[in-house]
Amino acid sequence: MDLLSEASNGPRVLTARHISDIPQEINNPINTTLLCHTYSLQPDFASYTAVLKSNAYVIWSLGLLVVLTICVLYVVTLRSALRHWKDSKTSAAIVLAVYPLVASAAFLMTVVPRACVLAEAISQEVVMVAMYHFYFMVISECGGVNQLVRKSLTWLRYLVLQMPVIQAIIYVIILILWAEDLMLYLNSLIYIIPFIAASILSGVWGVIMCIKTAEAVGAKPKPRFLALQLVLIIVKLQWGITKMLPGMVKLPCLTALHPSVFVNLIQSIVMMLEMLLLSIWAYRLYSVPPGKDADRVQHIVVAVLEDSLSTSEKTKEDKS
Repeated sequence: MDLLSEASNGPRVLTARHISDIPQEINNPINTTLLCHTYSLQPDFASYTAVLKSNAYVIWSLGLLVVLTICVLYVVTLRSALRHWKDSKTSAAIVLAVYPLVASAAFLMTVVPRACVLAEAISQEVVMVAMYHFYFMVISECGGVNQLVRKSLTWLRYLVLQMPVIQAIIYVIILILWAEDLMLYLNSLIYIIPFIAASILSGVWGVIMCIKTAEAVGAKPKPRFLALQLVLIIVKLQWGITKMLPGMVKLPCLTALHPSVFVNLIQSIVMMLEMLLLSIWAYRLYSVPPGKDADRVQHIVVAVLEDSLSTSEKTKEDKS
């Protein structure tokens, strides 16, 4: 082509041969990786479904099937448990309800990613309430409060009771911060986590002391406590690591979703499967009568902790 002659005929646009009038596809792996961290941390339902496409319906269908299976296991396990824990039917029902409720919260996260914080708050509070009622189950298994006569039982009860109360207050604050601004919520977590940890650790210590008391009487509640404690580890520790993972490790963009959203989706699926396994284990634990150690005397007065004040008073009386 003669550029000089062609220029006199009118304006011309010169382009390189490798540039065509058909736009290239933007959503290639390189561009997706570059743009993934600009995606929303809380995508709306339409955008979320558009990215997952048909995979969303497969995930939701299988997730719903798992949740329904856990609910059926809950009913079957509860019927067996009520035959063996007649004095603490309400507590047994609440403790066993942990598995379907946590699984339902995880399923909610797979459907609505914006409900992540709400689902976490529900799961956390459910476990805390279950811990408190598990304490009552252990006391009832030992013969009731009348068989355990030490003042330390009172403050152990309050130590366990503070867990659901304090955690509820903390998560109300968290939900307010989250509703106000997402970044405000994320930046405030570092100051809130120590209070969450202190409340949980002190409450769990109280439950452990109660279990040691039950073992002194001959009861064996430790396997049932482990089944409940694993839910707490999954809800808090595993969930916490999942939230920190995108910030600690540079994750590739496998889909047109922010890495945090994709990791939360995987976490929710894994959590539902874990609740299914724990539900099966709970069925095995609660379908048999609570174990007793025949070598121990069952009707004895048990001391949970040595009361320093009462000890000093007894020493003074002996001297006098």
